[in-house]
Amino acid sequence: MTSLSPDLRNYSRQIASSLNVAPEIHDQDLIFDFLFNNPSFAAKNDAIRYYFEDGRGSANKLRSLLTDTMGLNLRQESAMLEFASGYGCVSRHLGNVLPNMNVTSGDIHPEAITFIQNVLGKKAILSSATPEELCLEQKFDVVFALSFFSHTPDRTWGRWIRTLFSHLKDGGLLIFTTHGRESLKYFKNAVLDESGYWFTNESGQSDLATSDYGQTIVTPEYVVRKCFEHIAAPMSHFKSALWWEHQDLYIFARN
Repeated sequence: MTSLSPDLRNYSRQIASSLNVAPEIHDQDLIFDFLFNNPSFAAKNDAIRYYFEDGRGSANKLRSLLTDTMGLNLRQESAMLEFASGYGCVSRHLGNVLPNMNVTSGDIHPEAITFIQNVLGKKAILSSATPEELCLEQKFDVVFALSFFSHTPDRTWGRWIRTLFSHLKDGGLLIFTTHGRESLKYFKNAVLDESGYWFTNESGQSDLATSDYGQTIVTPEYVVRKCFEHIAAPMSHFKSALWWEHQDLYIFARN
């Protein structure tokens, strides 16, 4: 995993300070590792800056969806579950961007939960590989799953939708992204089946079973059908390629 030199750690602190967030990056943060070793960045400083600024950008995009698209009053106290949070790329920004939102981050990695709690100072809970075993003590106004359903196989895809949806309050919002048709350009061998689904058991998460976490592409038709089957809820909002110019955005409301 990535280890930063003293100069790069200092640069990380500068960027984090400008955004008023914690500068620490866990050495098992796979999102950061992917960026740091990505040849598209001419310098390591650029990758570090992107990590922090993209996290802030995702938090800002979520706020815009909640207020401008869905009309939520964020001046009222609300509760949100940020599901599959990883090591806090977005988590560290949510307190600044959504100050009245009581955010709980959730992830399957115990080290990520410890890091978010003890280093980032945020509330966090441990997830499960089995949807039905997810144990939460409360319900939420918002459940946000960024790039989780872009890795979930068909056998658990709908079950995770049902589980997360069941932890919403009445009127609550399930917000998630998927690899969509625009993502096909990054997966040259991908061929969607008749249902609008493709999965490969390849993943950068070496500690997770590839049968549970791989690479998934789905169409809006697949998503609507699965959600109708598992939660019988109509789609409230859809935007193609909203995240990173290729991941599709979906919102379903619990009425």
